[in-house]
Amino acid sequence: MLLAPLPAAADVLRLSDVPPHSLGRYADYFIEEEDVALGLDEAMAKQRAGGFQPETKTAPDFGIGSNPVWLHLAIDNDSRDDHDMFFVGGVTWLDRLDLYVVRADGKRTAVHTGDELPDAPGLTPAMGYALPLQLSAGRNDLYLRVASTDPMAVPIELMTKQRFEERRLLLGYYFGFFFGFLVALSAYNVLLFAGTRERSYLYYSLALFSILFCNFAYTGHGAAWLWPELPAFQHFVILVSMVIYNALGMMFAARFLGLAENSPRTLRAIRWIVVAGLGLMVLAVLVDSQLLAALVAFICMTAFTLGMFVLGIMSVWRKQTSGRYFLLATFFGMLGVATTALAVWGKIPFGQLTFHAAEIGLVIEATLLALALANWMREHRVARYQAEQVARLDSLTQLNNRRAFLELATPYMDAAERHARPLSLVMMDIDHFKSINDRFGHKTGDLALVAIADLLKKHSRTSDIVARWGGEEFILLLPETDARQAINHAERLRLAISDIRIPTKNEDLSMTSSFGIAERSADLSLERLIDEADVQLYEAKKSGRNRVCCTAKV
Repeated sequence: MLLAPLPAAADVLRLSDVPPHSLGRYADYFIEEEDVALGLDEAMAKQRAGGFQPETKTAPDFGIGSNPVWLHLAIDNDSRDDHDMFFVGGVTWLDRLDLYVVRADGKRTAVHTGDELPDAPGLTPAMGYALPLQLSAGRNDLYLRVASTDPMAVPIELMTKQRFEERRLLLGYYFGFFFGFLVALSAYNVLLFAGTRERSYLYYSLALFSILFCNFAYTGHGAAWLWPELPAFQHFVILVSMVIYNALGMMFAARFLGLAENSPRTLRAIRWIVVAGLGLMVLAVLVDSQLLAALVAFICMTAFTLGMFVLGIMSVWRKQTSGRYFLLATFFGMLGVATTALAVWGKIPFGQLTFHAAEIGLVIEATLLALALANWMREHRVARYQAEQVARLDSLTQLNNRRAFLELATPYMDAAERHARPLSLVMMDIDHFKSINDRFGHKTGDLALVAIADLLKKHSRTSDIVARWGGEEFILLLPETDARQAINHAERLRLAISDIRIPTKNEDLSMTSSFGIAERSADLSLERLIDEADVQLYEAKKSGRNRVCCTAKV
């Protein structure tokens, strides 16, 4: 019986020439018609009749929702001995793979796997499905039928056991670092949130955990280690986690970039898109439509990835310092995802580096976002400190205001009482300040207040607390100072103030001041101490002004 000649699409690849990468270009393929499933014999007949098309991609890809596909690869074992090899095919999320090996003598072997099967045979995390096979001397025809609703990427490789183990070990180290890095970074941000209650840390840690879980699912680690007996769960877990990861990423971006304050309209749009994406995914799960779930997941991933990049551009345009980190981070994340997608689609060479570029991009993105978040928190801390300082300072004199004085003085009072140490409080008032304003104007009055404030700062010790109490009144807390020392200090200030001259249009303005002093005694509160010093100030003004009065007789 004459055999039909083999079509050019089925060029035989010699085993000794098998390259160390995907063999898509050496294969031919056929896409089944809707609801017309082929058996092996029918597929072989169609291939021999020239019904298969030559594959042009290194890693065959047939998109989302494709009909089942048959791939054919002819291998010539150009040695005299049988060879034990590993056929590594597809990616871990494919629903069904049926591998048939047809030997030259007509003998056949078959292996069936895929994530729709419990404990899927040959499932190898991060590699796909590694199926041991024996290639007999001479020609061996490999037929692979693939069925999947998810993106049908079908890289195919032949490996010796040694190369398979080396690849698996390398990927083990690679993903050990990847998962460990994300776990450590996530846990660190959870601790920061627990300590600071800043929600940006919480959103970032949740986004990192969702990235971690999504990668754990789509690389096959979850199906291999955590839920091998739950194929129905595996059908949706990758797609659902993709939407959750992108939604949490957008929540973090919105918080980090301050969209509530800077662009509330954009924030509302993001919220609607996130709700729509999550709602459609819930609907897909409820109606058990894996195709709808896949479309929603990949549309959301594309939209959110581009959206993050656009938000980064907007933040740079608004001149947010942390926006540069954010834009650079999203660029690397987008570059990694795009590289992996292009490799799977066959637009660029398919290899371990290009296939795993998404994880590399995510590590860089996560690192840069962590730096951006640290920089953002530093900016907010500085801004908050500056705002607190402004709230604590008198805007005219740049001395502490009343609120700041009370906050700063209380610990000194407590320490003085606890250790029985001397402490005095001085109240000071500019004499006839109202007449100064009436005669020379409020601008000159302000100059007088600033001049006295500068003098008080110049003559104060590091431990002294000086504040503007209100109007023309100033207050000084003098730790480690008894009544006599306080009186001497007040006298020096009184004389120095009398020497101040404020130039005006017609004459120089000179001033005098009155002082009231109270020394701390047992069980005397700060409020009572201020009241006593105020009483002494009143006595000084009643006694003729330009003098110092004290509660203690010294």
